[in-house]
This record gives sequence, structure tokens and C-alpha cells, in this order.
Amino acid sequence: ARCVSTGAALPIAIVEALWQAGLRWGQQQKAAYIVLGECVAGGTTTALAVLLGLGWAAEGMVSSSHPVANHAQKRALVQQGLRKLRPRADAFEILAAVGDPVQPFVAAAAAALSQTRPVLLAGGTQMLAIYALLQRLAAETQTPWQPDHIVVGTTRWVVADPTGNTVGLAQVIGTVPLLSTSLSFRYARYPQLAAYEQGYVKEGVGAGGLAISASLYRQWGQLELLTAIEATYARLLAAA
Repeated sequence: ARCVSTGAALPIAIVEALWQAGLRWGQQQKAAYIVLGECVAGGTTTALAVLLGLGWAAEGMVSSSHPVANHAQKRALVQQGLRKLRPRADAFEILAAVGDPVQPFVAAAAAALSQTRPVLLAGGTQMLAIYALLQRLAAETQTPWQPDHIVVGTTRWVVADPTGNTVGLAQVIGTVPLLSTSLSFRYARYPQLAAYEQGYVKEGVGAGGLAISASLYRQWGQLELLTAIEATYARLLAAA
């Protein structure tokens, strides 16, 4: 994808193909419960861009990987791209102008999956943007979905971020259930994990949603989560 400031981030044919691919993928899954995560460079910027393009008042609300969110920088890039968008653009056009490849795919996958099973969108403001996008795309493409089967799950660091407003954004969108894990790395043995507590990392490839799933599935609390995470991290270090 190109920078959102170009107003031409993706060819619209690619956006439409990703939407169809997401629908097919969702229809093919067999698991009874699905957690969808993401890892997108600049993903909170494309989240802001798509939300504003859809008409939501999201300025100053999206999270950031910075300890202090860089709202002004995001806003400047997004406004450059949105100025090139035609009035009353549809959702595919908005994605083509200022979106990223994950957004149409995950929105479509969630729509397809939600018809037959629960879906957890694992992320913060990026997944709230995908939920808002799904609302619009489902209406515009007449794609069936079950909103009651979808929740967004994130981390305490995203929800408590004093320079973002994830809870407020969920309330603006209005119909999306938002969950948060209370996972803490305050007593983590590894400084790389402790960086979460300093605001340098707030999510990370579905971290909140996976912690929520582990808590619900295994009835894990803080101690069990931290023990499992540190054991996994130790194995990664040993294999490096």
C-alpha cells in the first residue's frame, strides 16, 4: 500500500479482491470460535483515515505506538489523502484512497464468520475501525452478518492510554462491545515486556484478544498469563 497522504493507497480492484478473499476465507473455517488479529505498519493512521472517511468524529481518539500519541502528525497525513477523495465516496473508494490491505480482508472475514460463530477482533482502535468499516460495507454490498456475534478485545495499555480514547471511540461508533484484559507486565522478568508499562508498546498482533481468550478458555488470571508469556518469550530468546 502507498502512503495515505497520496489519496491512492490501494487500487480499488485490490480492495474488492481482498474483500472477496476475506469472505471466502471466513466461509472455509471450521473452528467454533475465531480470534482475528493484525500487524500493520502505520495501522493506527489508516484506522483514523478510514474512520474519518466514513464520517466518524475520531480525531484525537486513535492509539499510537508512541508513549504520547502523535495525533497532529496523523491528522496531517490523513487530511492530505482525504482531500483527494470525491464527495459521498463509498467504502471501497475510501479504502482505496486511505486504507490498508488488512482492513477489507478482516472486515469480510468477520462478516462471514459471524453468521455461524462468535468472533473476537483482537486489537484496539484499529479493530474498532474495521468494525465501523464492516457496518458500512455490509450495508453497501448487502452482505449478511451477525453484529451480536462480534466483539473487540484489547489490552489495558490501550484502554488506559491517556493520549488516546479507545473507550470513547467505541461509544462514538455506538454498537460495538469492547473488552479489555487486565494483563500487567509490572513484575515481568524481561525488560522488553516491561516496556509495555512505560507506554512504548500497547498492543501487538492481537495480544489483548489472545489474553482475553486464554482467561476465558482456561480461567487464567494474571499469574498464569504472565507465566505462560514469559515461558514463550524465553523459548524465543533461546531459539534466536
